[in-house]
Amino acid sequence: MAITVREVLRYLHEIAPTDWAFPNDPVGLQIGDPSQRVERILVALDPDPRTVTNARYRDCQLLITHHPLIFRPISHVRFDDPVGMAVQALCEAKIALIAVHTNWDVAPGGINDTLAELVGLQEIRPFGKGPSRQHYKLVVFTPTEHTDAVIDAMADAGAGIIGLYRRCAFYASGTGTYEPMEGANPYQGQVGKREHAKEQRIEMLVPSERLEAVIQAMLRVHPYEEVAYDIYPLQVRGEHMLGRVGALPKPMLASELREYLAERLGNPYVRVYGKPNKLVRVLAVVGGAGSEYLADAQRALADALLTGEVRHHHTWEAWTRDVVLFEGGHAETETPGVIRLAERLRTLLAPHNVEVFAQGGDS
Repeated sequence: MAITVREVLRYLHEIAPTDWAFPNDPVGLQIGDPSQRVERILVALDPDPRTVTNARYRDCQLLITHHPLIFRPISHVRFDDPVGMAVQALCEAKIALIAVHTNWDVAPGGINDTLAELVGLQEIRPFGKGPSRQHYKLVVFTPTEHTDAVIDAMADAGAGIIGLYRRCAFYASGTGTYEPMEGANPYQGQVGKREHAKEQRIEMLVPSERLEAVIQAMLRVHPYEEVAYDIYPLQVRGEHMLGRVGALPKPMLASELREYLAERLGNPYVRVYGKPNKLVRVLAVVGGAGSEYLADAQRALADALLTGEVRHHHTWEAWTRDVVLFEGGHAETETPGVIRLAERLRTLLAPHNVEVFAQGGDS
């Protein structure tokens, strides 16, 4: 049974939430109708006219690409330039377009995790910059005997996730006091009489997109007629860092590592900048255009950095920082992660009988 573009967006949000994207990165639905039915999807690196032709050939209703088609506001759509041609072809074929860019770069199992695994890194850890996310701290006061029920409800609605831990909460005992007025139906106490109640102050972290759902879940299970709770805005920085760094299977000279990476990436034209005789034990990776992460790689104690494409001034910065810089090809460093995204979607959408194809893969 087919599903809609809107429902596919929800599945993508589970894999790589849109607020994991870097500022001004236009991820999400770029072209199309959220209510459009979807039976076949093509996942690809770029939304270029050739890719759109492939999507049309496969009779797809949805194209999901890593790179956005419309990256900056455009003042015109001309059918004689590449962006306009792609827009025209997508609209004519009624194919929706979704971009999953830096949110997939940073996501667990995304572009850079896939690249790190591809080149055989061990003891992989994140490094570099990460997007800021708007969070809130929700504080609520509840009778002691209802502490677990309130925490469970909030956690099930999306609160209390810190890294790889869920249901993270802090609570402390205290005393609440109140005086029910006429017409009140107090959980404890009587109208007109001052009451003192043993309560727990519960604090949980809530991402912005889950705030209303968490509040409603908390209110449904809370025993009080009038619930006292506070919301504090927070800014959580670098929660999901872009790059990955880890140990190579064995130490290699930079010249040897170039040959190894060329084989792993399937690109004989991998370039190396820096000292060819430097021994590399720890390698940092950033798919796509990531040569600006040289300083971050150095701080992460990496001997070398692999990325897709390199700016000229970073070629001599690599010598200065004594961090060998490898240029492995933009597509070569990101396509494996695009194929991984198609595989994840294929599994998630299997119950809906949606076909998912990967451009650059075997299907």
